[in-house]
Amino acid sequence: MTPAAHPAPETGSATHCDLCRGGNQELLFRGSDRLFGIEGEFSLLRCQDCGLVFVSPRPGFEEMSRYYPQEDYDLYNKAAGLKDRSIEELGRLFGPRKGRIDVYKKPGRLLDIGFGDGSFLYFMKQCGWDVAGVDFNKKMVELVKRAGIDAVAGQLEDAGFRDGEFDVVTLWGVLEHVQSPRQTIEEINRITGEQALLVIYTQNAAAPEARLLGRDWFIYEVPRHLYSFDPGSLARLLATGGFCVSEIVYETPLYYEQMNWQYFKQRRLGRRNDVVHNPTIVDRLIVKALSLYRKAVNGRKWSPAMTVYAVKRQADEAGGRHRAVAAGRSTASSSVAAGGEVGHGAA
Repeated sequence: MTPAAHPAPETGSATHCDLCRGGNQELLFRGSDRLFGIEGEFSLLRCQDCGLVFVSPRPGFEEMSRYYPQEDYDLYNKAAGLKDRSIEELGRLFGPRKGRIDVYKKPGRLLDIGFGDGSFLYFMKQCGWDVAGVDFNKKMVELVKRAGIDAVAGQLEDAGFRDGEFDVVTLWGVLEHVQSPRQTIEEINRITGEQALLVIYTQNAAAPEARLLGRDWFIYEVPRHLYSFDPGSLARLLATGGFCVSEIVYETPLYYEQMNWQYFKQRRLGRRNDVVHNPTIVDRLIVKALSLYRKAVNGRKWSPAMTVYAVKRQADEAGGRHRAVAAGRSTASSSVAAGGEVGHGAA
């Protein structure tokens, strides 16, 4: 279906593009929460000037909490036993993440935004990093504090970190959830030192799956995913905050493919059983085929997820013309679970 033209909004309105401030959008579709069935209908728009995809109307920060039901959003049910997890187990999950960060930085001060169950922070602390985290879930903040981790509840912009405090900042499946990615990146610029490393795991809206499946593409995840990026729009966003993309690692989590099938069959075939936990024989056959597809595309630019490594430009560079590399080295990752299903934003 050809997207319909969307009227240009007033500057600063909910439909104004957060990246380029433009008001020229196309309507991709109108949708609602399909994961939990929570009430509400939203438009998904694409900016015709810069390509950013975003939800409209955008629920405010306080309103968004209702779309993360505590009893069902299982990433919030693990931190109570954080200290009970062995370093070997955590190493299997987060070793690949740490290994890539180590290429850029020696152990220093690290901030994880939207830390979910806190496992990544706990692991990095055991590996000699000075860590801190910020998350909107107050219960999780208290649980993580009991594990000896410096944690703040709320939004990054309200956390009050010092100028230049951090050497590394990570967002694992989180940037697509924040109220204003532009403001978040600008705040990260303020709280990081020279040549700081910024690591962002998010979905790749340039994947062919997005165009093929449309509203059935699980990764759009309305309304929790307020924004959807492609490599170009994310590089432009980072450039506004003084960061330049160094490397992009593309990934294809099998879980994403399973949920694509579930959404497709729910809406188009009327079948509602849980593909992941209660699959039928047909589901098993489809998932097997999808696993072959995953192996074929994993690590390539048409993968549905990406981890972007960006380095902060020095002050003299940031004062000049903003440029960013839209695509760096393309590398397959063997740690799909660690890359996509741990941070609280990786729905």
